[in-house]
Amino acid sequence: MLMDGVHIGEGAYVRRAILDKNVVVPPWARIGVDTVTDRQQYHVSDGGVTVLGKGARAVV
Repeated sequence: MLMDGVHIGEGAYVRRAILDKNVVVPPWARIGVDTVTDRQQYHVSDGGVTVLGKGARAVV
């Protein structure tokens, strides 16, 4: 689920994720692919959905 103002860079892969307003995903980033890695960097729900809050910037 993508909210308003989300920017996803070229080659980025996003699945099973909720990206709040104005989130920036840089080129070639991976979100929602590896739950273990996502838990180290973002919030992951009990159901395995990765969540990035308003204005967050994803890491590559």
